[in-house]
Amino acid sequence: MPYYVERAAARVPVTSRIGGALLLMLALAACGGGDGDPVPVPQQVPPPPPPSTPIECQDAGGNPTVLEPKTITLYNNSADSTVYPVLATSKNAVNEWLQGCLRSTESYPTEYVYKLYVNEGKGIPPGSSVTITLPLYSKLQEDRYITWWNGGRVVLADRNDRLRNENDTKLAAPYGVACQGQNTGCELSTYSSDVQFPENIYAQLSEYTFGDSILPPNDTKRILKPENVGYNISYVDHVYLPVAIGPRNNPYIGYSGSAQSLADFRKHLASFLGSPVGQGWPVYNLDELKLPGGYNIFAQRSGTLPPTDEVPVKPATGFPPVLTVLQCIQGQCSDAQKASLHFGEAVQRVQNLWGSCVAWNEDLSAYVTETVTCPQAMRDRLAVVKQFFEQNHKNYLAMYADRKCEGATPLKPTFNYWEAMTHIYGWVPFNEGCGAAANPLADTQIPGWNHAQAQSMYIHELQYNHQQPEVAADPRLLFNPYVQLIHDDLQMNAYAFSVDDAVGFMSELGDGLVFTVGGTHGLENPKQFNYADGFSLAIGVPTSLRDRANAPLIKKYGVCALNQDGSDPNCEQDKQDVVMPGNSQIAGFRVGTVPSYPIRVRFTDLNDNVYSLLVNARFAACPSEVDAATQCPVNRAEIVDNASCTVTNGKGEAHPKSNDWCLNANPNQQREKQLTKNYVSFPQPVDFM
Repeated sequence: MPYYVERAAARVPVTSRIGGALLLMLALAACGGGDGDPVPVPQQVPPPPPPSTPIECQDAGGNPTVLEPKTITLYNNSADSTVYPVLATSKNAVNEWLQGCLRSTESYPTEYVYKLYVNEGKGIPPGSSVTITLPLYSKLQEDRYITWWNGGRVVLADRNDRLRNENDTKLAAPYGVACQGQNTGCELSTYSSDVQFPENIYAQLSEYTFGDSILPPNDTKRILKPENVGYNISYVDHVYLPVAIGPRNNPYIGYSGSAQSLADFRKHLASFLGSPVGQGWPVYNLDELKLPGGYNIFAQRSGTLPPTDEVPVKPATGFPPVLTVLQCIQGQCSDAQKASLHFGEAVQRVQNLWGSCVAWNEDLSAYVTETVTCPQAMRDRLAVVKQFFEQNHKNYLAMYADRKCEGATPLKPTFNYWEAMTHIYGWVPFNEGCGAAANPLADTQIPGWNHAQAQSMYIHELQYNHQQPEVAADPRLLFNPYVQLIHDDLQMNAYAFSVDDAVGFMSELGDGLVFTVGGTHGLENPKQFNYADGFSLAIGVPTSLRDRANAPLIKKYGVCALNQDGSDPNCEQDKQDVVMPGNSQIAGFRVGTVPSYPIRVRFTDLNDNVYSLLVNARFAACPSEVDAATQCPVNRAEIVDNASCTVTNGKGEAHPKSNDWCLNANPNQQREKQLTKNYVSFPQPVDFM
């Protein structure tokens, strides 16, 4: 049987994360560019999407509402590589997106993975692009749907090997899906499947979800909120191709991922494997460099591949390994090493660190080859993490004792060194046999440490410990070399480990997504996203509208950087180019990834009042030792120019409440996970003051 990647349970599915993001839309987070950044080179606007039939849903009041399709545009910016794109949906026992659209409590289970191939077997050549238009769903028969928006995957491969499973079933063209190519044709092939993709494909995985399904207060039926697009590149699982993603029709959000050329990206991977930090890090059994993340070096260590797979490392007997080392890829391993050598020095150092710095009541000779002198601070941190997971395992055994899991015998009966490694580096609970949602780490605590405290320490002091001088001087103390590869060597704002969410996952207003391989061409904003450089503008929700999820507050908004446009250096023209949804309550918007400060921000409310404010400077970093909520930003007085803030009515006249609204501008910062996010908060719209 092919080996299929086991997803880290700690990584909440994209569908769930977006729900949380949209519930926080009253305080959207943001990003922008710093002073002095060069003006971005204008990018080619993606072609208009091909036509697709809208879907009719029901709003919170049970009234029919038209749901327009969204698009995925794929650009191949590589110099000489064909890209083979595949979109795949996910299985769901309960399809909350259909429940929200149809205002129903039926489960609408999705029992198959549906795969959509673009120019199957041919791909898209360099210098070309395709735009795929996706409705919320395509109905196959009375009780069978393909839900395109709920938890999808985009697989971008530069070889066609193993992208198709021989047991997949080909389907007729699904209703409402369309495709249009630039410099290439665009033919779509659809299959149903029982499985996703094997890990040993020449591809980079990304994930997306369009919209969100929420349960309004005091309601028993979900509603669908279609405005946001959620996305991340799964560099937490593996790193293979330079993929960048940005929203469509939201030019103020920079891209996530990497816009490097394919050649430069692969040079960085090779350099990492040849460095003291990365030497001996595992690679997948492929002819091109594809590296596993810190969780998969443990979770996939014993994985094997079908003997029929064409891979470079094949022992004379038995099955080829999923993971091997560069030495074997280069033909420098014995037959025994081909079967058994799954990691080298970089991973051995990680194992030695845990074996030396933490007490274990077991023989560690199978895992530890050297005793490391461990600083006391690191001993203490590792001991806390071990104790935390040991307590989680005790909770797991208690669930079995209370007959809350399948069978009478725990699938993981013993807490030991190996089980600790596989769970700690995925930050996943012990819940095998009990269900994916069982025994959450959030419910685990030990003396002096709750989950939030333990996770924060795990992120800042351990996963990012390559930033500590004593660790930089001694690679034997490195907790996870892969984090340094993703964030420092490759300079990516992306997942490097499972709870790196605040950097890797995005949920933004948009009509679709743009994916690129090997460059920024096609992205609406060619600058990389960074939370620290921007902010979110939030307005208060009037009391009379708080329970009306479909009542909009803002019609449109726009941002203009001063001294960037020669024809309008002072941003006097009313530039509002992002139109807000007309059937959803969103109390703010993200201002992000602008070329420079100062910037002029404008937006229009539902009564055609126009709000205009000048933001003079980016937010200063909030010192780690102070309370962000009360003492930051430290440059609060410099950020918003209250004197230039105005609110005018539909006739262009000053609104009577203009000064009251403007003088209540509140620049503030909040710590969320490992990040500090910036906000400019204002009162409710002037007509409600």
